[in-house]
Amino acid sequence: MKIYNEELHAVSAAATELSHQAVPRYEVFGGGYKVVPKKRLRTAGWKVTKTMSPVTQAVPDAWLDLETGEILTKSEARKRGIKLPMVRSTSDKALTLAERLAGCAPSELPFVRYLLKMRNQRGGLVGPLDAILDRWIARACPEIRSTDKARKRKQLRSIIERRKLMVNDVTLAKDLQILNPNITKQGILEEGAIRVCPIQKGAG
Repeated sequence: MKIYNEELHAVSAAATELSHQAVPRYEVFGGGYKVVPKKRLRTAGWKVTKTMSPVTQAVPDAWLDLETGEILTKSEARKRGIKLPMVRSTSDKALTLAERLAGCAPSELPFVRYLLKMRNQRGGLVGPLDAILDRWIARACPEIRSTDKARKRKQLRSIIERRKLMVNDVTLAKDLQILNPNITKQGILEEGAIRVCPIQKGAG
């Protein structure tokens, strides 16, 4: 069944993977529903039963060429070498995040949640990784000796590597990135202010 609903247009407006052009030429026009596999739901921590109704997600399958007015499907665009903005619904992002967290050991979860809260809207973190790790250490281990900080930082980096949370010190894994093409200079400054705000207990 075809759908032209608010979710598709909302995720299109906030697309995380935009065209390389300064002004996007293609916009999501329509799509359908895809059933989420029960295996994926279980991995994300859902309680799956035999009698539960199928869980579906909105998936775009038609794009409007804003220059020509032509409607393109994914297969047509692929044949013609056209790069379409591949958007992900909010529900798919939430499910992916739940899968990520479910795969972490209980002892890792507070740090992983903290790291995710330190994301900016440009695919990275609000500050240098080492500074963010030091803030976590100051919170989680307030009485740690200065000589042990380097070892603790190494342990935290091993969690990041083991869980594949980042591709390098400045860029998060693709599925964890938050990309806002419309962020303003003021928004960037406000993100940076998180670095100097005190960490409140219970924020992990």
